[in-house]
Amino acid sequence: MNGRIPEDIIESLRQQADIVEIVAGYVTLKKQGQNYTGLCPFHQEKTPSFVVSPAKQIFHCFGCGKGGNVFTFLMEQEGLAFQEAAEKLALRYGIALPEKETTPAQKEQESRIKRLRQINQWAMELYEQALKSKIGTPGREYFSRRGLSSETIGQFHLGYAPDQWDFLTKELTAKGVSEQELLLLGLSVTSSRGTLVDKFRGRVMFPILDERDQVIGFGGRIIGEGQPKYLNSQETPLFHKGKGLYGLSLAKNAIRQQDQVIIMEGYMDVIAARQQGVANAVASLGTSLTVEQVKLLTRYTYRTLICYDGDSAGEAATLRGLDILDQQGCRVGVMRIPEGKDPDDFLKIKGKEAFIQLAEKAFSLFEYKFQLNMEKFDKEEMAGKVAIIQASLPELAKIKSPVARQGYITMMADTLHFPEPAIKDEVRRYFTGGQKKDKTAPARSPELKSQSSEELAQGIIIRCFLRDVRRQEAIEEAGGASLFGNPQARSLYQTLSALIMAGYVTLKEEDLVALIDRQEERQWLTGILLQESPPGDEERVFQDSLLTLRRQKVERQIKDKMAKLAAAERSGDNSAAKEIMIALSGLNIEKQKLKP
Repeated sequence: MNGRIPEDIIESLRQQADIVEIVAGYVTLKKQGQNYTGLCPFHQEKTPSFVVSPAKQIFHCFGCGKGGNVFTFLMEQEGLAFQEAAEKLALRYGIALPEKETTPAQKEQESRIKRLRQINQWAMELYEQALKSKIGTPGREYFSRRGLSSETIGQFHLGYAPDQWDFLTKELTAKGVSEQELLLLGLSVTSSRGTLVDKFRGRVMFPILDERDQVIGFGGRIIGEGQPKYLNSQETPLFHKGKGLYGLSLAKNAIRQQDQVIIMEGYMDVIAARQQGVANAVASLGTSLTVEQVKLLTRYTYRTLICYDGDSAGEAATLRGLDILDQQGCRVGVMRIPEGKDPDDFLKIKGKEAFIQLAEKAFSLFEYKFQLNMEKFDKEEMAGKVAIIQASLPELAKIKSPVARQGYITMMADTLHFPEPAIKDEVRRYFTGGQKKDKTAPARSPELKSQSSEELAQGIIIRCFLRDVRRQEAIEEAGGASLFGNPQARSLYQTLSALIMAGYVTLKEEDLVALIDRQEERQWLTGILLQESPPGDEERVFQDSLLTLRRQKVERQIKDKMAKLAAAERSGDNSAAKEIMIALSGLNIEKQKLKP
């Protein structure tokens, strides 16, 4: 089918798929009138602004603006392409899809990737078997010292690479794996003699699985003396260090259920956390967080806690990760493990309850950076207090809520024993240009906002037009597309007009959502379709809305003429100025006639 699903099958999927059923797999929904509401999965919010309509089979968030149908939801939530979303729905609802037509090159690539995954799977199984056998005694003793149960070892598919030159190489070669494949996946390396030897030797092994439970790489920790302490797979066609997260395949359901993820630094931190009952933890594979890793996490939650080691390297990694999380719109918290311990040690000594209490007391982004500033400067000296305040101003400027900002100012004043009015003066000076503002401050998720009379009127007219396309005549007489100041509304009206000319005399709202390709236009449409209609007679409301838009159109024309008049007067063109004033007079008379 040339990689494209036929329209009749897409239509069948749309008819059979229940958007409420699909969304409820990711969002806790509550029935409210004819619709369902819940907390938006695409941005952080405390008050539900996410609405799902079973009648229209669409969704819309009145907070962040995202909206669409069941395909759009899966694409946004899972990071899927349209075809992948359709395939997922087809599998769920038992609808057969035609075989994909692929080019010889595509078939070869798919076969190659499948083969590499199989080799990694064999390697994981061989390491697991080695751990359970006689040669795996050092590995079992190591995991026993770390307090891991056999159940935990099995959950994470932990294994052992014997301290032999060619244990894995020999076993995989016997299965028909080529030298080129072993080198490509980083399972073997070339020795100084030119022979193939195992890359991982004398190490306990941590298979790295993607979110679909497929083995993409390995990490190995040396037992006893030797360097490096940890050795990871190289970059391969399957493994990209900055894109995956250790433990995500096991943690993703708990992350969704708890709507929170705890990001740790190492393999053992995540493993120890899960064994203690903390199931929503993942690790960043020993690197600072990347944008790709954060985007992967936001498929499941926007509530994030960083819990890195308490040493200086951990603190530096935390700072780098915090900014990336904040820039991606996450709600960020920081757990500081006391006495420089790592999460693994803390969990073993203090247990789950103490760890959860630590999570509940996590620092906000501002509080964490404020604490670091207090450790950097002497808060007992006046110069140190001033330095702490000055260093905290860029972070304070990023806080959009005046209430939250005031709370942090009060906290700073109390902590530093410094006059609050003086801190406010510094903040005010910073905002008015006394110091350079941080231009990298991230844009926040928009809050649910009130609409102007013009915005409301545009939505009402589109909704009324959809219910009765005969209203197009009245819209055209009033000014047609030029009435719509909002570019999405104007484009949508033009699309509707074109559909009517093409013979679509009745248009279902859910059908229209499926026809709209442009994301901004589709999101605007789902927003106005799920708004409550104003009380009163629909035709009267429609005519009043037309009147509002006609008046707004005249006001835009007056504004334009005023700008031209000012330009004519500056240039001394009295003739042009006189003509513009005559036109302005006529527009003002027309505006008076259009009073509601």
